[in-house]
Amino acid sequence: MANFEFSLDMDAVFPKGLEDEDLALDMVKAGQEVMQKAIKNAAQKHVKTGAMANSVKSSKPVINRAGDAVGRVKFYGKDKNGMQNWSKALWIEYGTVHQRAQPFVRPAIKSCENSVRTAIQKVFNERTKQ
Repeated sequence: MANFEFSLDMDAVFPKGLEDEDLALDMVKAGQEVMQKAIKNAAQKHVKTGAMANSVKSSKPVINRAGDAVGRVKFYGKDKNGMQNWSKALWIEYGTVHQRAQPFVRPAIKSCENSVRTAIQKVFNERTKQ
């Protein structure tokens, strides 16, 4: 029976810090900042009270059970009438029986994809300099 063994020095192949959770979290945070700004700017065209646009916030990035660094950008809180800001954003984004859809979140995310990649890459490059 044939036997095949393979050994690889991961430190020689990948830059120092690649498995650093803090690096991954910082990279996610940098991407979140770009995305939050894009969504908030897009929400500005739907301002009546400003509550929805001002509620766009980033959660603290975390390492999930699968070991992935994740972060969220979402609408938090309620407006002065007690309506959830995420609900209001959803109605605007997808429309209702009485109101046509006016997508602003998906286009904002799409428009900032390259900027998110750039922000993430910048953090990675700064932290992994040899």
